[in-house]
Amino acid sequence: MKEIPIRSLLAALTPGRTLNLLKALAGGACGRISDRPLAWGAPYVLSVEPTNLCDLHCPHCETGAGTLSRPTGYLDMELYRTILELNHGHLLYLLLYDQGEPLLHPHFPEMVRLAKKQGLCVASSTNGQRLADYSYAREIAASGIDALIISTDGLTQSTYELYRRGGSLEKVCSGLAALRAARRARGGRTPRLYLQFVVMRHNEHELPLLRAEAAKWGADQVLVKSPYLRSVEGAEEILPAEERYRRYRCIEGRWLRKEKAARPCPRLWYSSVIHWDGKVVPCCFDKDGSHLLGHASEPFKKLFHGEAYRQFRRRQYSAHAPQICQNCTDGLKIYPA
Repeated sequence: MKEIPIRSLLAALTPGRTLNLLKALAGGACGRISDRPLAWGAPYVLSVEPTNLCDLHCPHCETGAGTLSRPTGYLDMELYRTILELNHGHLLYLLLYDQGEPLLHPHFPEMVRLAKKQGLCVASSTNGQRLADYSYAREIAASGIDALIISTDGLTQSTYELYRRGGSLEKVCSGLAALRAARRARGGRTPRLYLQFVVMRHNEHELPLLRAEAAKWGADQVLVKSPYLRSVEGAEEILPAEERYRRYRCIEGRWLRKEKAARPCPRLWYSSVIHWDGKVVPCCFDKDGSHLLGHASEPFKKLFHGEAYRQFRRRQYSAHAPQICQNCTDGLKIYPA
């Protein structure tokens, strides 16, 4: 949760959420100790995907590259209200993004406002293209969102567009300035603005100037992130030369994680993901929705203890973990700087 102000998380705590947090953590610990797929409580972290559509064409993203096999669409607002109503009692932290560009959802500011009415800590991640419109940036700031990650993988347009294809760095910079101005006009501390920079071979030369430029543009904090490989094709062209910014190493021609993933994966005891059509999947690495665990029209207090979830957790204890787990970042230091 590097992208969330601790103050916002603490503000979202209630007696019921605190109790659920302790139950979920205890259930995960007991499960790991006993080698049994025990689970107590319900998820306190939830990712909800407003849409899996995007206005950019980033080549190493499933959405941008057009390789997602599931249908595209927008989350229905009635379903979203149902999700909040059924689960706000145990939820602490709501991430309004998964695949796609969340700000393309026509009711994104309202989604934030509804979650904040329930006292949740809310964050999202964006490519920042829509934020250049000051009136929209002002609406985002007024929504009450706690944190916004703005992906900016270049300090010049020529570097930026090598990955963020179809995007404008000028719009990102204008958006940051607009959000900062809107926040200042409201006299508030939120949203906290994080500029995220994924280090790749073509942009690592800009790292020495990154923090100074980010401060100039109006970011509160910089997140320097290692790149994710969608496929091994062209890996050497993507991965930075600097070893500490790599999460993979090449062994006998195969690109593998530097460290083995934790087994069982702790995410299955405290978080979940809802795709735009309401389908519940285990985590953000199930990009195509291959492991259906239920539908968001049901409460997580039921889903989290259902047979589909139990079976998926049980597979974590076997020698044949699901394929999506092979590229998981859990246990890796994906923010090396």
